[in-house]
Amino acid sequence: MDEERKSIDAVMRKIIAEIEPIKNLGSGKALLAGIRDSIGKELANAPQVWPLLFANLPEEYLGNKARVTAEENAIYLSLQIYALMQQGSSKLERGEEKSTRNIGESLRALRGDESKTKAMDERFNTMVTAGSFEELSHYLRQMIKILKANAANPSVNYPKLANDLFWMQKGKRDNILMDWARAYYQSFQKSTVEKENTNE
Repeated sequence: MDEERKSIDAVMRKIIAEIEPIKNLGSGKALLAGIRDSIGKELANAPQVWPLLFANLPEEYLGNKARVTAEENAIYLSLQIYALMQQGSSKLERGEEKSTRNIGESLRALRGDESKTKAMDERFNTMVTAGSFEELSHYLRQMIKILKANAANPSVNYPKLANDLFWMQKGKRDNILMDWARAYYQSFQKSTVEKENTNE
């Protein structure tokens, strides 16, 4: 299990490392636009993504004929999330050292404005209770668009997201979604509470 997890992380990191140096050039912008254009399409209908995805996946992660593997699905969706987050941005991604622990923590940035919190919570809850991976993918992309448009300095840990999406398809769905929910709803006051407990 750990080996697979590391490999999924590594594949996503490798793909991002390929895109980052060129993403502000014409070729990089075209590549990211192509990935965004794949949104809402099954992998079989997204040839613009195939060279980037299939060239970087280990052979054992590749599907057979029309069968799409959990690895392909996870990295395909994570690439779409990455491409959405890069739209109109020239900022370079600098790895995971300052990144969030999961997508729930990333989306927590949307809870800062009290007037919008209820609506965001409803959207988040709809996403994590989705009946299928495809439905969850749709709601996740919608949440990412809102995050991109409204958060001051949004951050997403793409390798971790790819890893979570993989295990979600491998019977760990409830574990992953509960971790997302914990991170999303965790209070911003945690550090204050910890300090108070330390002073007792």
